[in-house]
Amino acid sequence: MEVKENVSSRSGYFGAKLAENSGFGLETQKFTVSHAGKQHSYHLAFALRQLGLLQGFYTSSYIESGLLQKLVLASGNSFFTRRFKEGLASPFVHSHWHYELKEMWMRKMQGKSLAVQNQVYQRDTDFDEMMARKMKGIRSTHFWGFQGSCHASLDAAKQSGKKAICELATAHVVQARKILSEEARLQPEWSDSIDNLYFPPAYEKRLEEEPFRADHVIAASQFTRWTLEETGVDPSRISVLPLGFEADKIPFSVESKGFENRPLKLLFAGTVTQRKGVSYLLEAMDSLPKDRSVELHFIGGIQGSGQAFQKRKELYTHHPAVSQMEMFRQYTEYDALVLPTVFEGFGLVIVEALAAGLPVITTPHSMGPDVIEQGENGWIVPIRDSKALADCIAQLRSKTDSAYARMREKARQSALRFTWERYGDALGTLVRLF
Repeated sequence: MEVKENVSSRSGYFGAKLAENSGFGLETQKFTVSHAGKQHSYHLAFALRQLGLLQGFYTSSYIESGLLQKLVLASGNSFFTRRFKEGLASPFVHSHWHYELKEMWMRKMQGKSLAVQNQVYQRDTDFDEMMARKMKGIRSTHFWGFQGSCHASLDAAKQSGKKAICELATAHVVQARKILSEEARLQPEWSDSIDNLYFPPAYEKRLEEEPFRADHVIAASQFTRWTLEETGVDPSRISVLPLGFEADKIPFSVESKGFENRPLKLLFAGTVTQRKGVSYLLEAMDSLPKDRSVELHFIGGIQGSGQAFQKRKELYTHHPAVSQMEMFRQYTEYDALVLPTVFEGFGLVIVEALAAGLPVITTPHSMGPDVIEQGENGWIVPIRDSKALADCIAQLRSKTDSAYARMREKARQSALRFTWERYGDALGTLVRLF
């Protein structure tokens, strides 16, 4: 039986928000959002627009025209449909494609090469400097930038009398370097698969300093907040604003298809990298009974040479990366998500899998503690603890059909706290603090 909840915008949602805002003086606030890329900045700008608080959204590649947006949606083009948020168009959007064109061409020719990544860093820097030059002429009360592309513009915003906000979608670079360097030392065989460890010195300096330059810092999860506090950012200047996801696009069914009488199908979704604790997951699998009652499947590209990963190929089945929409469908083919990450800012795959009814096993170094209730919709295990992983997998394997079905229902309900509509709610409350 397929369950369909109403997870779309509530009737009068944004109208109610605007009426509510008028009682708090928010009508005098106007936000400029800037990001040399995508991430979730489209959704932030869209939500601010619906709240009546958006002055302008500056980005690299975006289809500004509402008419062109409709034509692209009708065409089904897989590239351009990801380059706008329906309902957010000119005159509120200012795109600067030329900052990203070289990167696009290089990515098509070279894939995920070091040269392409360096071009991303250059794009961020150039875009930031452009925004800093524009800042004095932008009429807004607040500037909201994203890590990596707001170093100079944060200072320019403050100099022009604006409140400067910096958002981190991942955790702070100082803690990333500390934790991931330790991981490379502990797991040298896997070290070439650890991404987000090395940055050009000038870019790393940007990442270090941006949160300290801002009047306020937005963290995507409690773990991100912890990394900021550990690095010395004043806790009173940090707010947590969890990301959202598109719940309507993820199928969900309560049925568990004879869970007790077939192999437990575990899923790891995303880039195969030691940053996400792959070696510990394989150690856990190796310690389980070899009775074929548990299967492990990876869906995603392989970071680095993949040599260490290939050495344990008897423990898993690997599938290539798929599109986001195909991944939404693929969730229905598995019973649980396992993400024993060593370092993650948020981990959107966690809420997506929960929305599909998959219990999740993950670590505190993600948004997992923000959503998972131990033993109810999943488990939180310490980082680098293969025994704890194996124990949780064994607990899940021992569930009856009815107990597993209850976990699936709780997983879905917990995920619905993180829709983009809930994000809009949280944003509307948060901006009162600025």
